[in-house]
Amino acid sequence: MSRRDSLANAERILAAVQRLWAEDAAPSMEQIAAEAGVGVATVYRHFPNRAALESAVFARIFAEELLPLVDGAEAEDADLLDVAAHFVEVIGRYAPVLSEVGASQVTDEALEVLAEPFVDLLRRGQLRGVLRRDLEPVDLYWLLRMIVLGLNSPVATATVRRRYLAMLLPALSPEAEGELPPLSDEDYESLGAPPERRQPPLDAD
Repeated sequence: MSRRDSLANAERILAAVQRLWAEDAAPSMEQIAAEAGVGVATVYRHFPNRAALESAVFARIFAEELLPLVDGAEAEDADLLDVAAHFVEVIGRYAPVLSEVGASQVTDEALEVLAEPFVDLLRRGQLRGVLRRDLEPVDLYWLLRMIVLGLNSPVATATVRRRYLAMLLPALSPEAEGELPPLSDEDYESLGAPPERRQPPLDAD
């Protein structure tokens, strides 16, 4: 088998898992192989165990579905409500996995992968004057975590998500009244914020 064919098989396997995850949190290797149109041995040749396969699929989702949203949010004409709603909708496509694996685990993995792009997004937003200057990276991480966990319940339709996101976003704008309450060192530790992320990006430049 050529390297090109091998890479194509790996891509088919990952795409198959993504499709199956929309309905089933734990499809069998046999189901995955059938969906991808390959043999079970081929699945194991590329991914020796389920953990390796799931990790590769999460990485694919983040790279192909979530990172483009972050990049798009940097555009001058970007509608942050649309970006936020789409972000939550993408995560929500994999509701069975969120329930089985744990939404918090999936969200934490996503935010770890997206850490640097989110810091860049925050810095650019502050420079453009569309995000309040006292926001820190940890604020975005935890707001997004709260949004994803809270707005991916079975009753959270697209209109429900947009309504509550619309309530939240004005609090992130420079026009929001009052300063944000400071976080203590203990807060930063419990929130998992490393020392270099404990201030607004503009202050760190």
